[in-house]
Amino acid sequence: MTRKNLKTGLAAAVALCLVTLLFLFWSDTPLGRARAVNKLVDQNVAARGGDEPWRDVSSLRLTGQMDVGKGMSVPYVLEQKRPSKMRLEFVFEGETAVQCSDGKAGWKLEPFRGRTTAEPMTEEELREVADSADLYGPLFDYAARGHAVELLGREQVEGRDARKLKVTLPSGAIRWVYVDAESGLEVKVEALRTVGGRERRVETFYHDWQATEEGLLIPRRQETRTEGDNELHRLTVATVVVNPPLDDSRFAMPAVEE
Repeated sequence: MTRKNLKTGLAAAVALCLVTLLFLFWSDTPLGRARAVNKLVDQNVAARGGDEPWRDVSSLRLTGQMDVGKGMSVPYVLEQKRPSKMRLEFVFEGETAVQCSDGKAGWKLEPFRGRTTAEPMTEEELREVADSADLYGPLFDYAARGHAVELLGREQVEGRDARKLKVTLPSGAIRWVYVDAESGLEVKVEALRTVGGRERRVETFYHDWQATEEGLLIPRRQETRTEGDNELHRLTVATVVVNPPLDDSRFAMPAVEE
């Protein structure tokens, strides 16, 4: 190798090392981490159908089967409406139970427990159903919605490489969202919930993402596991209706008959 070629190669190696060091430096700054988060969120939104199609969604209606434990599965209907409204109905032992929230207050109807009139939810119960009222998931339009997102690194989830994000909601509640490095779709979300008077970690795994006629991707199968419980609870989605007409009165607590 000539002296000229040696100098050229040395200069190129030094330049490459400098670029690498600069990349490592900038990626570990607040600006670099923010850019990494935005890139992951953009990938996720695009994978789920795109920003504009999801902004056009004002309501959803999902139907399917829901595991209620001990091998029992029941039919359910979940209705969601912007902002933060939800109504879940499921049939158990021939009677319809309801959980409902208008984003500020919630109520429930539990005939299988002998409660045949609507009752207000406790604050704890209202916090527990908050995720069911979220049309978009914690990453979509996160900054405008007051969600703080932090990239924690990468982990393996069910044999797949995933990026782990910490999402702090305006209420202070935290969700850990795992995004598949290849597809950009959520593979798991973790939360801390109070179960039986104790705070436990709850993991929800997402499978079988399918597109609606509008091009929105919805996970058709979810599996939830609670810390300390060996049983895996499954939820399947058979049908999805985008923007069904849902009057606000549907989420209001029924008046108590005297």
